[in-house]
Amino acid sequence: MAVTVHQSHRNRKPAVAIKERCMQIQELTHPTAAELDQLMTIWLTGNISGHPFIKPDYWRKQAPAVRQALPQANLLVARDAHATIIGFLGLQKDYIAGIFVREDARKRGIGTALLTAAKQRKPKLCLSVYVANRTAVAFYHHSGFTVHAQAIDKPTNQPEYTMRWHH
Repeated sequence: MAVTVHQSHRNRKPAVAIKERCMQIQELTHPTAAELDQLMTIWLTGNISGHPFIKPDYWRKQAPAVRQALPQANLLVARDAHATIIGFLGLQKDYIAGIFVREDARKRGIGTALLTAAKQRKPKLCLSVYVANRTAVAFYHHSGFTVHAQAIDKPTNQPEYTMRWHH
């Protein structure tokens, strides 16, 4: 996979372009309303499909707070050849608040590319993941994360791992 770093035309920050996939990873600052709509659609559908053990209404109720929080996070977005957002990773310092990829774009290396871009920016990362989300747990293990702790997420009453990675 050829990866190049160049200046993003929109935000004037380094972007990682993965040429074979006609995809670009870049930081997104000051998302527009249309970009927030794209992010929220990916976030909501990703949470509902990725967490069948949690009622969809839980995620719908969280959506307004997430929409308000997204502009404050350090956002890495994956865009396709048409500049449409197809995935994103939200960082709060060294905490990955989530990685979400549009359903029709999954299994194409986008989550890995987003995580690689985050690793290039931070010497250590941590995250929380539901134990029942076996696909995500396996993805993070494969990406070099290890389980540091296990607890119960109080709002959902679901067991979750705290996982860490360091350079």
